[in-house]
Amino acid sequence: MATAEEVKARAREIMAQDLPEYYNPEVKDDEVLIAEGGIDSLGFIQVLTKLEAEFGAHVPDEEWWEAKSLDALAEVILRNPR
Repeated sequence: MATAEEVKARAREIMAQDLPEYYNPEVKDDEVLIAEGGIDSLGFIQVLTKLEAEFGAHVPDEEWWEAKSLDALAEVILRNPR
Protein backbone atom coordinates (compact mmCIF):
# COMPACT_ATOMS: atom_id res chain seq x y z
CA MET A 1 0.00 0.00 0.00
CA ALA A 2 1.17 3.49 -0.81
CA THR A 3 1.98 6.08 1.81
CA ALA A 4 0.69 9.63 2.04
CA GLU A 5 4.18 10.90 1.19
CA GLU A 6 4.20 8.82 -2.02
CA VAL A 7 0.81 10.13 -3.07
CA LYS A 8 1.82 13.74 -2.37
CA ALA A 9 5.11 13.32 -4.26
CA ARG A 10 3.30 11.88 -7.27
CA ALA A 11 0.70 14.67 -7.14
CA ARG A 12 3.51 17.23 -7.27
CA GLU A 13 5.06 15.40 -10.24
CA ILE A 14 1.73 15.37 -12.09
CA MET A 15 1.15 19.08 -11.43
CA ALA A 16 4.68 20.00 -12.54
CA GLN A 17 4.41 17.90 -15.69
CA ASP A 18 0.81 18.53 -16.75
CA LEU A 19 0.20 22.03 -15.34
CA PRO A 20 3.62 23.73 -15.40
CA GLU A 21 2.20 27.18 -16.16
CA TYR A 22 -0.01 27.04 -13.06
CA TYR A 23 1.82 24.85 -10.56
CA ASN A 24 3.52 26.56 -7.64
CA PRO A 25 6.37 24.25 -6.53
CA GLU A 26 6.59 26.14 -3.23
CA VAL A 27 3.06 25.13 -2.16
CA LYS A 28 3.04 23.55 1.28
CA ASP A 29 1.29 20.24 1.95
CA ASP A 30 -1.48 21.92 3.94
CA GLU A 31 -2.16 24.87 1.60
CA VAL A 32 -5.23 25.00 -0.62
CA LEU A 33 -4.16 23.84 -4.08
CA ILE A 34 -6.69 25.84 -6.08
CA ALA A 35 -5.54 29.08 -4.41
CA GLU A 36 -1.95 28.87 -3.18
CA GLY A 37 -1.07 25.87 -5.35
CA GLY A 38 -1.87 27.82 -8.46
CA ILE A 39 -4.03 25.20 -10.16
CA ASP A 40 -7.62 25.64 -11.28
CA SER A 41 -10.54 23.29 -10.70
CA LEU A 42 -10.07 21.50 -14.03
CA GLY A 43 -6.39 20.97 -13.27
CA PHE A 44 -7.32 19.66 -9.83
CA ILE A 45 -9.70 17.10 -11.37
CA GLN A 46 -6.96 16.03 -13.77
CA VAL A 47 -4.54 15.45 -10.88
CA LEU A 48 -7.14 13.60 -8.82
CA THR A 49 -8.18 11.26 -11.63
CA LYS A 50 -4.55 10.42 -12.45
CA LEU A 51 -3.88 9.64 -8.80
CA GLU A 52 -6.98 7.45 -8.64
CA ALA A 53 -5.73 5.43 -11.63
CA GLU A 54 -2.15 5.14 -10.41
CA PHE A 55 -2.97 4.24 -6.81
CA GLY A 56 -6.01 2.04 -7.50
CA ALA A 57 -8.47 4.35 -5.78
CA HIS A 58 -11.97 5.58 -6.48
CA VAL A 59 -12.86 8.78 -4.67
CA PRO A 60 -16.64 9.33 -4.62
CA ASP A 61 -17.67 12.59 -6.27
CA GLU A 62 -18.99 13.98 -3.00
CA GLU A 63 -15.50 13.63 -1.46
CA TRP A 64 -13.55 15.32 -4.27
CA TRP A 65 -13.78 18.78 -2.78
CA GLU A 66 -12.58 17.58 0.62
CA ALA A 67 -9.18 17.22 -1.02
CA LYS A 68 -8.25 20.88 -0.93
CA SER A 69 -4.56 20.40 -0.04
CA LEU A 70 -1.90 17.83 -0.80
CA ASP A 71 -2.41 16.39 2.70
CA ALA A 72 -6.16 16.03 2.16
CA LEU A 73 -5.69 14.72 -1.38
CA ALA A 74 -3.43 11.94 -0.13
CA GLU A 75 -5.94 11.13 2.62
CA VAL A 76 -8.91 10.70 0.24
CA ILE A 77 -6.86 8.61 -2.18
CA LEU A 78 -5.66 6.28 0.57
CA ARG A 79 -9.03 5.86 2.26
CA ASN A 80 -10.87 4.99 -0.96
CA PRO A 81 -9.16 1.93 -2.47
CA ARG A 82 -11.01 0.10 -5.23
